[in-house]
Amino acid sequence: MTDAEALWENLCKALSDILSEVTVLKYFGGSRGVSLDGNVLHVELMQQTENSPEKLFGSCIQEALDQVGAREVKVVFSRPAPKPSLVSAAALQRREEAGKGSQKEETLLSNLTFDQFVTGPSNNLAVNMAQAVAINPGNPGNNPLFLYGPPGVGKTHLLHAIGNLVRRQNEHLRVLYTTTANLKNEYIRQWQAKNEELERAKEMFREKYWTTDVLLVDDIQYMDTPGFQTEFFNIFNEMLQHGRQIVMTSDKMPREMPQLMERLVDRFQSGLSASVDIPDYVTRYNILKMKLNAYPAIQLSNEVIDFIAKNVTSSVRALEGALSTTINYAKIFPTPSGQNITVDVLRNSILRQYIQNEQSIVQLTCEDICKAVCKHFEVVRERLFGESREREIAIPRQIAMFLCRKLTTNSMQELGRFFNRKHPTISHACKLVQEQYKDGEASTVAHVRAVMNDLGQPIAALD
Repeated sequence: MTDAEALWENLCKALSDILSEVTVLKYFGGSRGVSLDGNVLHVELMQQTENSPEKLFGSCIQEALDQVGAREVKVVFSRPAPKPSLVSAAALQRREEAGKGSQKEETLLSNLTFDQFVTGPSNNLAVNMAQAVAINPGNPGNNPLFLYGPPGVGKTHLLHAIGNLVRRQNEHLRVLYTTTANLKNEYIRQWQAKNEELERAKEMFREKYWTTDVLLVDDIQYMDTPGFQTEFFNIFNEMLQHGRQIVMTSDKMPREMPQLMERLVDRFQSGLSASVDIPDYVTRYNILKMKLNAYPAIQLSNEVIDFIAKNVTSSVRALEGALSTTINYAKIFPTPSGQNITVDVLRNSILRQYIQNEQSIVQLTCEDICKAVCKHFEVVRERLFGESREREIAIPRQIAMFLCRKLTTNSMQELGRFFNRKHPTISHACKLVQEQYKDGEASTVAHVRAVMNDLGQPIAALD
């Protein structure tokens, strides 16, 4: 590591304490110290910002310089010139041929952009990472990017947002969005070619994906068959070797997908990972307000928006469906300012089915689960929520956190507030118990199943 690289790395660490890691990632992610000429540190920035870093964070940068003992150093920022495409003219022609006769590529949805994505505690880190990747695709520090979380929380939206931003800023780069199911079907069709055509079919398939500059793969949890996994492994390695960006989404973390080959799990975890979680109330409310902007003729009271945000909590997809249903009702039965829609009308008519569905999903509360855990382990509630790290308390607490994550729709942030713990503590506990349970650790399995039985929940609910 050069002196410039080492100094910039230390400055970023100091800035993380001053500004937060999320802010540093958002504005300085992928940046590097290029040279140190006397008292001038030249830094190559990868992120695009409306204002210069000096203007945004001048005093903070100076404070960071003071902390690392470089008070006299001046930081000068620059940006690299756009990278030329790594794809030759011959390769471009071959990949065009590869697309012929195969399933039509899925196209990016132009309305799914970062501007149309509402950020909040449940997705802030994922959004910042996605923007860093879109602004500087192929940067080794951000490649691959793996986004995971429950269905309907915006992972696909972020994939399209990445692709749209890349295309807007780098017209020469080839961006390909696909689902795992589509990719698998294409693989199967190509490998079913007749003997004399099989090698050419394989070559065309590989050329198409190996020469893609940014590959966006949705729902990676459906990657199952060994042959297909081996082929994707080869695509993955070829792309990374040539500095091409890969972004994947999944309902689960790589380690939670037992069907994946170990070498794929290792590859998927080799870059950035971030969760996209169920949004909290404030984020849900903001999502509804933003979606309403597309219907200027429809006006819903804040009370109505509040009711929807509080009662439709399982996913963004369900939230958007509830809003769409409400808007359609207002169109069919129009009155001034939508005043025909009240909370009672929502509860008893328009959203009655949505609310029933939500109630069937959210059968348990965190309080219910903790009560069952305390009963099983014979621990009083105060100790479970206390500061003790003794094993006899730590294990019940971790299992309670794990079960609350699995059996309720609470986000990590909401669980953190409930247990009065920081997000990383909740995440670590859930991951630890999950791994022990999946590995069949006898004590963990026995405790978890006993609590599940007390709660009247099927073991399948943990899958």
